[in-house]
Amino acid sequence: MTDVMEQGAVRDISPEIQARLERAAALPPLPDRPIRTPFLKRCFDIAFSGAILALTLPLFIAAMVAIALENRLRGTEGSPLFYFEPRISQGRQFHFRKFFIFKPEVIQRLKDEGQFIHTKFLEWDGVSLTKVGRILQKTYLDELPQMLNILLGDISVVGPRPINLEVYEQALERGVLNWKVARTGITGPYQSLKGHGLNRADQYLLDREYVELLRTLPGREVLRYDLKMAGRTLVVMAKAQGL
Repeated sequence: MTDVMEQGAVRDISPEIQARLERAAALPPLPDRPIRTPFLKRCFDIAFSGAILALTLPLFIAAMVAIALENRLRGTEGSPLFYFEPRISQGRQFHFRKFFIFKPEVIQRLKDEGQFIHTKFLEWDGVSLTKVGRILQKTYLDELPQMLNILLGDISVVGPRPINLEVYEQALERGVLNWKVARTGITGPYQSLKGHGLNRADQYLLDREYVELLRTLPGREVLRYDLKMAGRTLVVMAKAQGL
């Protein structure tokens, strides 16, 4: 689904972005070993996620209540409030948290059929989200539980966006090690440039650029870059261009 959306997007790549892509494409292959997360980066992750959770606690609780109420009205009382999706970060699998915005019967049907569940596909097919789910997804509140992933150290604020097992295996076959060596994040260079019509190949290159910075720069420079990416992402979200 994402690829289809990207193909329909109008490419608006400035000379600066094009130069970044070309520099990233010229980088040597990544060493096949984990990259240590700088101490200052981890401190920022804890402070950021902790602050967001504290500030949005009323919204967090309201979202859980709204999901539970709709489940009761739909006759699916007892359905989960959270959705846990297997994703990859630094070569290991973890459970990516988000609010359960999908119709429970849709997820159950896919599980019964043994199909791989592509949540992005379900988010955009127009029929798989609940009424509350559509509101949460449109306002990005469905991703609020990911602050818990950051707090627990599964992911960072900035890094390659976590991918599912299927996409991870495809990336490894292409020799792309971004998700194997680096801790992933809720946002990164690619997400901060939404609206420019960038495609999956561009995402790989921009993530490779970030992984190189993470691998070579001192912790204070990584922190400075993360702060800039976080700020740019807020602008993208304000324009409702998604993550």
